[in-house]
Amino acid sequence: MDIRRRGERRNWRRRPEYPFRDSTGEWVTHNRRRIVERRLRLGIDEILDQDHHLGNLLLHYREQVINLSPRPESFILGRRQQCNLVLDQDYVSREHARIAFKDNRFVLIDQSLNGTYIRLQNGEVVFLHQESRPLTGSGYLSLGRPLNENGDNLIYFFCREGTEQP
Repeated sequence: MDIRRRGERRNWRRRPEYPFRDSTGEWVTHNRRRIVERRLRLGIDEILDQDHHLGNLLLHYREQVINLSPRPESFILGRRQQCNLVLDQDYVSREHARIAFKDNRFVLIDQSLNGTYIRLQNGEVVFLHQESRPLTGSGYLSLGRPLNENGDNLIYFFCREGTEQP
């Protein structure tokens, strides 16, 4: 019988010989973990396929192209290496801004000291400082500096609207 503490993993010097009994006394005939991970992955893919009608957001920064789909976690832009999009400039905060999917649209949330400039499709320039704004259409983001002073470090965004379900 397998006598392990809860959550402890086996240290196999060689592959296990199936079948064997686990800590609950059940017979193990194959690697259950791999099957569980595969089932979880399929479940997530099905959820994402159901939400494809909500649209997506395309970000283009230098040679990087990022396609954001609606997800519960935020996409973080900033100077810190753990950010999803890293911009290594002095005027960019460690975690400068977040892009979250709220109320069926993408929202830019500025959480920086220097603010974020947005040039919208119609040419209007909006300055955000500790504020949020939905991203619609296409345009440019400039973190920390005005758009005309930050030519090489602009982030192009294109928000593809979702299709309504019948």
